[in-house]
Amino acid sequence: MRRIISAYILCTLCLLLLGCGKKDSSDTNNINSSQTTENVIIEDNKDFSVWLTYWDLKNFEQEISAAKDNIDNICYFAAYFNTDGKLFIPQEITNTYKQIKSKYGENKYHSYLSFVNDLLKPDGTSSLKDTELLYTLFSTPEQIENHINEIINMTVNGGYNGIEIDYEGIKSDIKLWNLYLNFINQLYAAALAKSIPVRIVLEPNVPEKELKFTQGPEYVIMCYNLYGAGTVPGPKANEKFLTQMAEKMKAFPGKVNFAFSSGGYDFAEDGTAKQVTEIEAETLRTEYNTAITRDKDSNCIVFKYKDLNGLSHEVWYADKETLNFWYSVINKYGDYGFTLWRIGGNVCTDLQ
Repeated sequence: MRRIISAYILCTLCLLLLGCGKKDSSDTNNINSSQTTENVIIEDNKDFSVWLTYWDLKNFEQEISAAKDNIDNICYFAAYFNTDGKLFIPQEITNTYKQIKSKYGENKYHSYLSFVNDLLKPDGTSSLKDTELLYTLFSTPEQIENHINEIINMTVNGGYNGIEIDYEGIKSDIKLWNLYLNFINQLYAAALAKSIPVRIVLEPNVPEKELKFTQGPEYVIMCYNLYGAGTVPGPKANEKFLTQMAEKMKAFPGKVNFAFSSGGYDFAEDGTAKQVTEIEAETLRTEYNTAITRDKDSNCIVFKYKDLNGLSHEVWYADKETLNFWYSVINKYGDYGFTLWRIGGNVCTDLQ
C-alpha cells in the first residue's frame, strides 16, 4: 500500500509541473521515455513538501493551488542574518505566509521556517553559506543556547509549526561538523519539549561516515547540483548520483527525505552557466525553435541553441518525466518522503 501511496504522491507532483503555462502538443514529439504516470491508483494521502522562496513569489498562488490537496509541508525560505548577526525573516515571507493561511486556513499545511547561514554585509552584499558565522554561533554553550532560543522564539512567534535548518558550506570541516551536530542535538531537544518538529537539510557532500547523526530530526538530502555553475553541461541529477545519495542515507537514523530540483541550467560555450526554471527553459526552446532530446542517464530534457551574439548554449532541465524517473530510482531503496526545490517557475496545471 505504501508503494501505491508513493506512486500517487509522485503523480500529483508531476501534475504540478505540467503547466501553469500551456505546452504545445508538439512539445513531446521528439522525446521517448519509458517513464509514465498513467494507471496510478489514487490514494487520499499528502506526503510531499515544497520550498517557497522570498525572491520568487510571482506564480506561487497558481502553483500551490495546482497541488493544494497533496502538499503536506510548506518550507518558507528563509530566515537569515542581518549585519549585526541577528536573525530576521524577509517581509516577503511573512506576507506570503499570512496570505496562504488566510486562503487555506491555519491547519491546511504544516509550515516550516527555514534558517540559512547567509549573512548581510554592511555594503549591502551577502556572504552566502558563511561558515565563520557558524563558528561564532557554536563557539560557546551560551552562544548555542542563545541561538537556539532565537530560532525557537522566531518560529513560535511567527506562527510556524516547524523548524528547518539549512546550514551549508561545511564540506569536509569535521571540527565544524561536530560543533554543528552538537547544536542540532540541543536544538532538537529544546524543540521537542515544545512539540516543534525539526528538519535538517544536508548537501550531497556530507561526510556521513566520519560523523554520528542521532535519531530525532528529519534528515533531508539535496539530490541536485551534480552539474551546474563551474562544470561542463549536464543534469542536476542522474541515476548514478541518486543511487549514491540513497546509499549515503542508509547511515542516517529515523526519518529520511530526498529533495529534487525542478528546472536546470543554461550552459554557454564561454563557460558560464545560468540557472533556469522550467518555464524559462521552455521559453528559450520555443524562442529558438530548437529540437529536444531526453538524456537516458538522467531523463532530463536537453537542447542546444545559438544566441543573437552567436554564442552556443546547451540547456539541461527537469520536467515531470524527469522527476518521475528520479523518484523511481530512490523508491527502489524504500518508501521515502520527498521535497521539491522549489515553487516558482514550474509548468503546472489546474488539478480541479
